[in-house]
Amino acid sequence: MGAATFALGLPMSESKPVFVDMPAGTFVFREGDAGSDMYIIESGTLEVLRSARGGTPVATLGAGDFFGEMAILEDQPRFAAVRAVSPARLLRVDRAAFAGMLRENFEIAVRIMRKLVARLRRTEELLQSAQAELDVLRRGGLVAGATPAVPHAALSAGPAATAESPRPAPTPSRRVSPIDPSKIGKPIKLVHVESGSEFALNSQKTEMLIGRPDPVTGLLPEINLGPLDNQRSLSRRHAKIVNEGGILFLREEVGTTNGTFINGERVPTGQARPLSLGDSLRFGSVELKVESL
Repeated sequence: MGAATFALGLPMSESKPVFVDMPAGTFVFREGDAGSDMYIIESGTLEVLRSARGGTPVATLGAGDFFGEMAILEDQPRFAAVRAVSPARLLRVDRAAFAGMLRENFEIAVRIMRKLVARLRRTEELLQSAQAELDVLRRGGLVAGATPAVPHAALSAGPAATAESPRPAPTPSRRVSPIDPSKIGKPIKLVHVESGSEFALNSQKTEMLIGRPDPVTGLLPEINLGPLDNQRSLSRRHAKIVNEGGILFLREEVGTTNGTFINGERVPTGQARPLSLGDSLRFGSVELKVESL
């Protein structure tokens, strides 16, 4: 079992997913094909293609990414084509294995939900934009008829309908000397213990995501630790640094699998813990220190 599969925690004995090898340049499937399997990339690089985009790649996927889940969830033809850019090894998961995979791997389930929510949010934004343009045309007399209400529940609910649940208030901590407001205006950084790589914290942002890029959802974290994660222990959305009233807190994200630690103490998922200068942080196997200039 490869590193990516081990990190995913797939129930190999129960569901018996099957590995398939794809030579460079071959299609896993084409747009419009029937399908009942999804795939998780063990190694290699693949690209997602859509005819509506003239065959131009719309996403590039690598080890640990997944695709094809829509065929399992919707029983519909493939929405896009996927082609191997380099020789690739894939873990094929059929419908029988899908339920077991979700039971055993919470992170995969959360990433699928986030992908679908992002798609729904984009659709709602397009509908709202189209409705606003139509309203302008009607007010200008360019289109006949009164402005109707859009018969779409998501539009009536507005953007809050798809927003994440309100984040919990920071949990009081017994730790002392949190980074105070007077220091937020000065450079605060995270330093990778092994390589010395530095990540400056933007004092103007209320939240900074820590993780690695997720081409499945289009996510690019503000603090990208992916290049430092040789063991692939990091979740895509691993944790966030939150600026609450000028004090910095660390909060682990839902779906994180390998833990978030401050000075060796596990941070419970969803609970914010204040950061202090000199703190040792660990995200999976990636260790950093909180420092200032």
